[in-house]
Amino acid sequence: MFTRILIATDFSPLSDAALAHARTLAGTFGAQLHLLHVLPNLFLRAVVNDPHGDKPAAVDQLLARLTAEDRARLQPVPVVERSDEPADEIVSYARTRDIGLIVMGTHGRHGMAHTLVGSVAEKVVRAAPCPVLTVRAVPRGETFTRVLVPTDFSGPSDAALDCARTIARRLNGTFHLMHVLEELAEVPPATELVEVGSRERRAAHLQEATERLAKRLTSDDVALLHATAGAVLGHAASAIVDYAADNGFDLIVMGTHGRTGLSHLLMGSVAERVIRDAPCAVVTMRHARTTANIPAQGGQG
Repeated sequence: MFTRILIATDFSPLSDAALAHARTLAGTFGAQLHLLHVLPNLFLRAVVNDPHGDKPAAVDQLLARLTAEDRARLQPVPVVERSDEPADEIVSYARTRDIGLIVMGTHGRHGMAHTLVGSVAEKVVRAAPCPVLTVRAVPRGETFTRVLVPTDFSGPSDAALDCARTIARRLNGTFHLMHVLEELAEVPPATELVEVGSRERRAAHLQEATERLAKRLTSDDVALLHATAGAVLGHAASAIVDYAADNGFDLIVMGTHGRTGLSHLLMGSVAERVIRDAPCAVVTMRHARTTANIPAQGGQG
């Protein structure tokens, strides 16, 4: 599934934690590991030090993070670029080099700091041509054995499910497919929200969603990956984060619609809110799957 994996690093502890995941996944999938660091653009800036000396130094820092085993089996490609827009540089590199997965740390800023500074990782998530794995905290381990897959039954969510089952299979893990029914007093058009009503009505909506989830699990998912499914009531982002924390998941894999501009400002993104608060690593996928990459397994509903 992944033949080239890109780790975008700023040499922070979170980037080093992300590198640990990238190393594990690259080894598991037999992928080539690309390491990218983006330096600020010094054009027309007052520079005290030699502007030509920082690139070789950054390459040395990239290489210093690799072990002898990494060099032998991951065919590492260290790259240093210059740009005042690191997110654009990361996305451009991923697109031109046909990267299958981007891995990076994120500081998960909130409030005014997030409004003013934004997040390079979130910008990459919105524009990336491939899945993006983000790491917000130093993980307990470097592998993924319990995977949570939130779905809204959209194309990107189905692509995320394909990705999750592949990761779980390669890493001898399992996954849980979940759907959050948002409970509101009024239901805007073109959304899947549940009106506040009787206990019986809520139970019926949850049962219907659970049946839809079950149809997305294959016989191999259940027999080989011990996959389970269930629906909950709540607010999507917080429900996903809480469920992952309460049940000890070490990876969340989910689709994102990659909104930009005014629609993003008005509606935000559930995936981005999950990225900011998740207790574990998060893989986001912006594109729907195609017929060519749907696994050939029985039992798919």
